[in-house]
Amino acid sequence: MTPTHPSSRRTALRHSVAAAILLASTAASAEAQDVRPRFAKEGVYAGFAGLINFNLDARTFDGNTIYVEEGGEEFSILPRVSGRSLPKFIVGFRTGKGALEFSWERGRYDATFADFEVGTVFNSVNIDGRFFFRTHHFIQPHFLIGLGFPWVTVDDGSFESESADAAFGDARWRGPALNTEGGVTVFVTPRAGVSVGYSWRLIFFNRERGVSGRVFELKPPFKETSGNLVVGGFFTF
Repeated sequence: MTPTHPSSRRTALRHSVAAAILLASTAASAEAQDVRPRFAKEGVYAGFAGLINFNLDARTFDGNTIYVEEGGEEFSILPRVSGRSLPKFIVGFRTGKGALEFSWERGRYDATFADFEVGTVFNSVNIDGRFFFRTHHFIQPHFLIGLGFPWVTVDDGSFESESADAAFGDARWRGPALNTEGGVTVFVTPRAGVSVGYSWRLIFFNRERGVSGRVFELKPPFKETSGNLVVGGFFTF
């Protein structure tokens, strides 16, 4: 066995440490190069969408049901709503992979009750979180979840008695909702894009106000669902 001089051992140690530092530096550089910038611009955006053939599933809004005041003489009808596209106005703020989004939906429908046409308006104010995946690509899958605060107004859908000269007024049904949506967003530029998805909503109607102006608690509350295609576009400022 050939003896090793102490200075040779120190030199070999220095070389080993230098090689390790160089290897670590190279790995860190390679890792940094793999982190690609996100394609879409961050910031405030505004958009418009359409919920195609929006409708309620007619669990309770079936065109045959009447709610009656307990111990009173106020009646309110639940018409069947025909499907029609529902416009949606959107304002949001995106940062990173997520966005906080505020929106308003409003549409008038030709509903029916006992085969009679009844004017009906659907409104909803929404607060949603939208989450994007594969953010360094111009095609990004997205998922939305949030809360909605919808109300349905039925023209002359409430009356105080069953007599021929009964007073009529609008019936307003409202309650909280769970909003969900899954789809894909295509960015034409980092600032502008279009999205296509499927929206599903669960609504719990728990309050009603009729011809008397009083607010009634619905016991038990009833639920409706809706599911439809949604198509939209937006621009980031």
